[in-house]
Amino acid sequence: MKGKETTLTPNLLSPEEAKALNGLMKEFKVLNSNLADSKVTRPLHEHIGEAVPIQEPPLSLCPHPYMVPDLNRTSCILANRIDIGRHYMTTGGFMGLKEPYEVAVGRLQSFGVYIFNPSSYPVVQKLFSSSTFQSTAKKTCPVDKQVLDPFQFNLIVQVPGQTVATHIDGVYFWGATRFEVPQWLLAAMKFSGLFEAQFIDQIQIVGYFHDWDDDERKGDFVYWNDDEGDPVSVPPKPRSGSGIDGSKVIHAANVYYPDRNPPMTDKNKQVELRYNGPASDSWTVFEDDSPTPYTYPTGELRSTIVFRARCFESEEAKERFNKPESVEKIPLSSILSTLQRDIEAKTNKDLSEWSRLELGIKIMDHYIKYPFPRDAIIPINYCVLEKLLGGGAFFGFIFRDLLQC
Repeated sequence: MKGKETTLTPNLLSPEEAKALNGLMKEFKVLNSNLADSKVTRPLHEHIGEAVPIQEPPLSLCPHPYMVPDLNRTSCILANRIDIGRHYMTTGGFMGLKEPYEVAVGRLQSFGVYIFNPSSYPVVQKLFSSSTFQSTAKKTCPVDKQVLDPFQFNLIVQVPGQTVATHIDGVYFWGATRFEVPQWLLAAMKFSGLFEAQFIDQIQIVGYFHDWDDDERKGDFVYWNDDEGDPVSVPPKPRSGSGIDGSKVIHAANVYYPDRNPPMTDKNKQVELRYNGPASDSWTVFEDDSPTPYTYPTGELRSTIVFRARCFESEEAKERFNKPESVEKIPLSSILSTLQRDIEAKTNKDLSEWSRLELGIKIMDHYIKYPFPRDAIIPINYCVLEKLLGGGAFFGFIFRDLLQC
């Protein structure tokens, strides 16, 4: 996919605004793993029918590498953004890292809060109303869609060793959003090009409110404006920011503190980053309410605010979208049948007997095309193959020992 050029703003945030956002982050006290983002939206369809009963210990809760516990922790389902995690696992991200499955999981489980009523937070409302934010937003929206509909902000944190994998943001369509269906399916709908008549443009404004300014920490923002071109890399300078339509422009971040290991966290557990209070001004990773050995001072966090607004051609269109009864929903069955028929026509395969898990993976394989690492001699993270593909002792020996994973 190809999107509009990213708008870069060196002084997006004032020192006072950055300080206020740091304070707001600490007021939340608990930042959830990004695997738990559906806790907030609680979509009507948490899965497409692939759910299987959860396995209690001593068996692994969700042994399939692509599946995690659902919100009720009664079933295993495809992770909400399995399109992101799967691509990172199999390629090592745009940096082409070769690392075991457990390390990759730790790298991907960054932390944050997802807020869908931004007007309830004065510091955020004031920030978005500023001329700098408004200018950045309107430069990113299409020229014929300059009516902004602010709908979300996130505070997103990476601890040392973590990254932001290659992805597009949660896509919005007239009749299909993250409140109705899984986000990986929305990504497939966008990549397919079959639902463009219902697509809604949006802007994502990313601002860094950490204090540090250290190029050795890396953590650069990376984006692609051309599917075949090299990515553009932008360092995360304090108080700087950028505006893109993240649902059209593929983007990522390189590893923050690349010389340090990420916290080893379990996809089957509820992982959180908790503030320890002003005395230590530090944060500790918890798993299922138990503290882990991973504690970080606030000054070691890569801290961002991500503000989102939809772009509409008129106030009337904006008002209509925000009245649920006036927007006809696209049924999940219709989405799946449209994609299935298109795949069958293009591949000459009959998918009618496939399980929903097989169909979901096929949909991702067929449509979602994130860039492969360009500088890696082997653009595959072969260290995860034993986990993803299975295999006995012989293959384990090859993957772990001969390939030095």
